[in-house]
Amino acid sequence: MVKLKPALTYEEQVERLITVHNLSIDDTEKAIRTLKRVNYYRLSAYGIGLTQKEDPEKYIDGISLRHIHRLYKFDSLFRNKLIHVIEQMEIQLRAQISNYIALKYGPEGYIDVNNFADKKTSSGESVHAAILSNFRKECEHQKKVPFVKHHMIKYEGHFPIWVAVELFTFGNLSSLYSIMKNEDQQAIADLYHTNRKHLGSWILALVEIRNICAHYSRLYNMPLKQSPYLYSENQKYRRGSINKVFPVLLVIKRMQNNSELWRAFEKNIELLFDEYSDVIRLSFIGFPREWKSVLSE
Repeated sequence: MVKLKPALTYEEQVERLITVHNLSIDDTEKAIRTLKRVNYYRLSAYGIGLTQKEDPEKYIDGISLRHIHRLYKFDSLFRNKLIHVIEQMEIQLRAQISNYIALKYGPEGYIDVNNFADKKTSSGESVHAAILSNFRKECEHQKKVPFVKHHMIKYEGHFPIWVAVELFTFGNLSSLYSIMKNEDQQAIADLYHTNRKHLGSWILALVEIRNICAHYSRLYNMPLKQSPYLYSENQKYRRGSINKVFPVLLVIKRMQNNSELWRAFEKNIELLFDEYSDVIRLSFIGFPREWKSVLSE
């Protein structure tokens, strides 16, 4: 059995950060207060890319705990601003998808597998069946919520799509879009003036970012799984094979089409990036130097 590292007191942690990891700490008491608020394991992720090549255990000379903590604070604030925008986009997609399905297939048209493409999960299960299974579990989980209780009692557990969709996770909403018939997908994509496949990739990217933000995970310098489609004028902002967050902002910009929500977000992140310009590295999040003009075009 592999032996775990022993637990250290806050004082011992500070000493180790200085002597073993070459982290600059001038004020021990302040450092301890920081470590009491955010444990070092979480903070250390923000040190990725700031260590010595010859000894990855040691930070580059001059990197301080304050530097890493500021990166953590920047990331937290950036995520908060992003999730607010994505939340509104998710709500909009719920309304558009549910309204379309209701009008074309009826209030419970989402239950009929024949209204959707036959797709399977990686385990061989029907995607449609998986969506309904997750929905029913959520109904049970939230059975005391007034609108759920109301439909369970008055309508004997029947939920029209415009109600059911409020119990879908964003991931399930994305899955629902993925199994809509091609012409139905395109009808939703038309609302965003794009191709159905492009919109599908955009939704997947938004789901990933939303989940990172909702679970307090790191976004700064984090490689992403999803690669959203970019139009030719934006292809140059995809940096190599590693996906970062900037392309997702280009997607949000296009989907929002210069809305008030987008303009407020753009202004807020400009202020945020200016405040933390002493520590952030634009390349770590895929931002080009001219990012402000690109987002404001």
